[in-house]
Amino acid sequence: MDLKKFSWIRNPKDYNICNDKITITTNPNTDLWQKTYYHFINDNAPMLLTETQEKFFSFTVKTEFSDSKVRFDQCGIIVYLNSENWLKASAEYENTAFNHLGSVVTTNGYSDWQQWKLQQI
Repeated sequence: MDLKKFSWIRNPKDYNICNDKITITTNPNTDLWQKTYYHFINDNAPMLLTETQEKFFSFTVKTEFSDSKVRFDQCGIIVYLNSENWLKASAEYENTAFNHLGSVVTTNGYSDWQQWKLQQI
């Protein structure tokens, strides 16, 4: 994967891209959500994107929360068409005992989510 072909939608507070590692520090209170049943919208998270013409592709993502101490700190991957149509999968810090693995599907401007508890190892 050529990291030079990636571009930002909304730059993060800080980032470092080198070899096979990307480190991103975001500003507080950034997230991706569109309209939900309780009318919450938050469309301000930075995204580092690339396009592919591949019909089938795979990649590996590894994350760590060594500096996270705040509930809802998260990172993830996104398949992004536009601000009203996307899919994200994320790992979210909950506490020192477990994290959450979650997914949000947004179609025509409406988001829905699912979450699973992951035990710390």
